[in-house]
Amino acid sequence: MKNYVLLALCAPALVACAASGPATSWGKERVSMEDYRFDGALCAATAAGKQVDGNGANTAGGINGKNSTGNSLPQSSGGQNSAPAGSAFPTGGGGAYRESASADVVSRAAQQHRNQEMALQRARSDALRSCLVNRGYVEFRLTPEQRKQLAALPEGSDERRQFLHKLGSDPEVLKANRVTPD
Repeated sequence: MKNYVLLALCAPALVACAASGPATSWGKERVSMEDYRFDGALCAATAAGKQVDGNGANTAGGINGKNSTGNSLPQSSGGQNSAPAGSAFPTGGGGAYRESASADVVSRAAQQHRNQEMALQRARSDALRSCLVNRGYVEFRLTPEQRKQLAALPEGSDERRQFLHKLGSDPEVLKANRVTPD
């Protein structure tokens, strides 16, 4: 019950933050709208194609999520929890559901999947950032008023793109609000 009350109290604040739009954007002094669109599409495609190497099986507690037959989740193959051939009932610590993955295995697999998703998201974000920087773009902060205006424009719309281009190509905006790397 406490969680529901906490969620009810935090929800308006979260909605207000989400409604105000992103905190930063990218720009390049005096870039044409054509180049702005091209560079954005190129960098977005580059980032979308980014993959993360490895499956996390070699990390602490990691599993690869597949058995030798390629099926998801491990299955019994004569290990500790399987019954000897011809046995009417499983022995050796097994149970009626010995073919099911243990809660620990399921939990580790879920955590590994979350870690892989986060690593992929980080890799894509880094690829996007790197591509934009290599093409001469800089990150700049949006003022609260600009964020509010941006939030009112539909995502993917020409109006939104034109608004961001206008801000991002203005040398004064870039100079005043440039994000400096840590």
